[in-house]
Amino acid sequence: MTKTQLREECSRLFKCEIIEDSNDLLDIYGEFLFKAIQNHHKETVYSHAEAEAKIVLQMMFTKVLHLKNVISGISFNSKDGSVLHTIIDPTIVAILIRNIYETAGMFNLIYRDPRSKEERDLLYSLWVHSGLKYRQRFENVITTPGSKKKQQQEKEQIENIVTQIESSKLFQSLDKKNQEKIRTKLKEKDYLMRFVDKEVKFLHWHDMERVMGFKAGMLDNIYTYFSFYSHPSNVAVFQFGDMFKLGEQTFVQLVNFNLQIAFFIISAFIADYITLFPTVIRTFESLHLKDQIVINFHNRVGRGQDYSINDSWKACG
Repeated sequence: MTKTQLREECSRLFKCEIIEDSNDLLDIYGEFLFKAIQNHHKETVYSHAEAEAKIVLQMMFTKVLHLKNVISGISFNSKDGSVLHTIIDPTIVAILIRNIYETAGMFNLIYRDPRSKEERDLLYSLWVHSGLKYRQRFENVITTPGSKKKQQQEKEQIENIVTQIESSKLFQSLDKKNQEKIRTKLKEKDYLMRFVDKEVKFLHWHDMERVMGFKAGMLDNIYTYFSFYSHPSNVAVFQFGDMFKLGEQTFVQLVNFNLQIAFFIISAFIADYITLFPTVIRTFESLHLKDQIVINFHNRVGRGQDYSINDSWKACG
């Protein structure tokens, strides 16, 4: 491939102006994620947290494949001969991308954003505690002895996590105000917080684009946008009516917009994963040069050169 051809092909996949181009980019993401799983899943990990980080990679891989499947569209042939020609539902695409956003945001918050192992361990413990605490809500509907035993084990695990957090050096180094903030997160079954110079800062999901390092203006309010479609809001209903007006293809434009946001998030996740597991760079750099450039593009544009996976983009210069 000549430099001119490389530039043209990369430009097409940067812009993804049509669904077919977006589909090609999702194939490139999927191919890399699958190779990363195959080549590195059995490498040594040094904590349960790292083992679960590898599972998150598998989850992201399946989400990318589901997204690819959703944008293939749906059609319907009624028994009376009526036909719904192929459409793509932007609201379903948006719901899936919101989940991708949350997965990438969680991964960054726990595995990349912390400045020390102590911060990462505490945030990881909060994350585990949150999930187990929510599972305790099923206590009254558990009937089998095996499930009851599991529920009791998890209750004891929850208690141990609280003890572990409160006895940690990091927790003990905080003043009472910030210790209470962490206890509040434990009570709320939540983990969305970060440390800023010994100060505990509470977060919400709409803060994750900032935590992930995206530049101001890149993804502002995007979580709120996707949330409109994850709930049966009035906005979701009246906008749905506008998407499929006879003779118009508004839904295609909206799908392409949603996908562009997904590309920023998936690209950033891949960069964060390679930062956590540096050996994965070997698989990344075994890809065709074009694939390296386009995988890294949205991450580098959205978050800046400091987050870049490598310097493959210079080949287009």
